[in-house]
Amino acid sequence: MLPRAAITAIHHCIPTRRLTEAELEARFGARQVQSIAKLSGIHERRIVEPGMTAADLAYAAADRLLNDRSIPRESIDLLVVTTQTGDYQIPGTAFVLHERLGLSQSCAVYDLNQGCAAYPYALALAQGLFATGAAQRALILNTDALSGIIHPQDRTLVTLHGDGAVATLLEVAKGEEGLLGFHFGTDSSGWRYLCMPASGARQPKTELTRQEITDETGNVRTSEHFQMNGQAIFHFAIHKVPEVTRSALARFGVTVADLDLVVLHQANRFMIEQIYKKLGVPPEKQFFYLENVGNLSGASAPSVLSEAVRQGRVKPGALILLAAFGVGLSWGLTLIRIGPQGLAPVAASTELSSSS
Repeated sequence: MLPRAAITAIHHCIPTRRLTEAELEARFGARQVQSIAKLSGIHERRIVEPGMTAADLAYAAADRLLNDRSIPRESIDLLVVTTQTGDYQIPGTAFVLHERLGLSQSCAVYDLNQGCAAYPYALALAQGLFATGAAQRALILNTDALSGIIHPQDRTLVTLHGDGAVATLLEVAKGEEGLLGFHFGTDSSGWRYLCMPASGARQPKTELTRQEITDETGNVRTSEHFQMNGQAIFHFAIHKVPEVTRSALARFGVTVADLDLVVLHQANRFMIEQIYKKLGVPPEKQFFYLENVGNLSGASAPSVLSEAVRQGRVKPGALILLAAFGVGLSWGLTLIRIGPQGLAPVAASTELSSSS
């Protein structure tokens, strides 16, 4: 058999700064905020402080994981960083973090700008390099800080999104554990539904792109801010995600009954509940981690897995289906078998302040 990657440690990091319902009610009005919170299930968001970036969150998550597990920095031979909010357009954030983490010159680095489905894509990339023998110990960093690219008066997005990062350690599987399969897909007809128009070469920033626009529902934004067609995304999630999840389960040769946990990208609690319901996932196999952190974008799905580990919901030998979906529109699913030794949570804090 070709070498296979296995998850041997995972740790997430969120900012200490909280964006509360009370603050948003003062900004948008209590009725609007409470209505959104009722559907989204999000009552508090963690957002970066001024001067803090997604790379800072990723560094903290990775540094704490490596220190907790006493992993020599020179032993990491692959670093994959996924973010939509990098420190620079050039170079990629992986290079910046490679230096900050003190990794060796023989470590390969990749940057992925995949959005919400980033975690399965990053795991698959690493799995391919494990299979060829090019990597034996990898660090996957999923990090986003969308609060910095959302207009403060965009009620729909401000109320949903938080910032966070997750570090995942991959090592060569020793037995039946590991990344057992992947299932990917894309519906690019919807790429405009989650978009930041004036953010690259296609639409350069000008005075015009900085002009504020108020839509018919009262949301304010400019072409330089992240934008979402919420109705289209909701329709995509509750219709397409159950469909592709069933296809993935058939491809993997397993059923919901075989699984111990189903981990989903979490943008909206009502949306996730509908997906669980359509798939027939019982409550004991569900897990939520968004109420007090918000939608963490590309860091959402792995943060759910990380928090499940912290809460003791991931048992030794567990079989887990993880599904992530969003920007693109894209989706990615992976089947994960946890090793017989289990996953012990990292002892370090999951919080990061500007003084840390």
